[in-house]
Amino acid sequence: MPKVPLELSDFIIDFLHNDARSLAVCARVCRAWAPAARFHLFRSIVLQNHKLSSSFQRLLGSRPELGLYVRHLTVAKLTTAADVFLPAKPSSSAEDTDAFPHVFDHLPHLRSLTLAHMDLKDVKELRSLRHASLTDVTLSYCQFADFADIVDLVNSFPRLATLSLAGLTWKEELRPPAARPIPSLTSLALVREVYTERLFEWLVAAGLHTSITALVARCASEADTDLFGPFLKLAGPTLRELDLDWSFTGDKTIELPPTVSLAACSALESLHLRFPVHYSTSVPWVVSLLSTLPTQAEEPTPAPSIRALTLEVRLLGGLAALDWDGLNAVLAAPAFRTLGALNVSVNLWPGVHRDMAEVEGVVRERLAPFAKRGVVQVTKI
Repeated sequence: MPKVPLELSDFIIDFLHNDARSLAVCARVCRAWAPAARFHLFRSIVLQNHKLSSSFQRLLGSRPELGLYVRHLTVAKLTTAADVFLPAKPSSSAEDTDAFPHVFDHLPHLRSLTLAHMDLKDVKELRSLRHASLTDVTLSYCQFADFADIVDLVNSFPRLATLSLAGLTWKEELRPPAARPIPSLTSLALVREVYTERLFEWLVAAGLHTSITALVARCASEADTDLFGPFLKLAGPTLRELDLDWSFTGDKTIELPPTVSLAACSALESLHLRFPVHYSTSVPWVVSLLSTLPTQAEEPTPAPSIRALTLEVRLLGGLAALDWDGLNAVLAAPAFRTLGALNVSVNLWPGVHRDMAEVEGVVRERLAPFAKRGVVQVTKI
């Protein structure tokens, strides 16, 4: 039987990247096929219950070389810290009480870590989790004993480039957080239920705003904007991408709070605005926010060159809620002279008596000057 060239077998196995059962079979065919199959089988590991966690622990114990393939690790939901980060059969020795390093030692090429819905209050010495290759970390709805523990965990990753925080809680604030700079950090996401004065104090004290080029944020109240606005002003000069979810509800007219401005965003290239349009409401804040972008006539620094603007609308009301005339006027400003993509994404909620074709027609009509230039795209979410 003729041999299949290794390059060709690897290429064929690559087509099975989403078929775990077939990959497992390929890994057992011969030694030559094993590396390509394991590359896809173990590249992303998700642990979300005790059974999976125990199996993963035992597998690493018996075949530690498999940890070399893991690039993405997600620990979530029903998994406790002890399930994953303690040895599968804990001994009574003292060195087994600190759990994380046991797993991390077997994953030298790990790139991203996601911890979601986990209770980390009883994990001692989070600062000991230092991992040299981790670049992306997501902490979502995790519980900590002290706010300083969150900072210790983040500081454990010297090559951290992307950090996402959402719904974090802590019992106390007894220890002062170690405000250390992370020069490699370029992307920060503050998703939801995470806005506290202590958080922004740490971000600024550590100087994290000085290196961030991409920022994702969500504001749902004036209390959020009071904290976010000053941080945006500090981070503005280095920002190239801003993704802002403006989830204000309740008022008939959603105005722009005075604490939020894009005046400092002189390097901005991509702006993504997400917001709901409720029944009988208007959203003048959109035009007001865009109007705060600096222009060469107003600022000593060069005006930004916005290349892409996305308006992501959760449509529960009418399209008249947007100030279309004001939007056209703002988009004619110097900050948008290089605009190459004007994307309007619409999520049509039940009860909105319009179909997507009708919505697209209205949007293109209201943005006619830019539709004629071929930069308008209307999509359904």
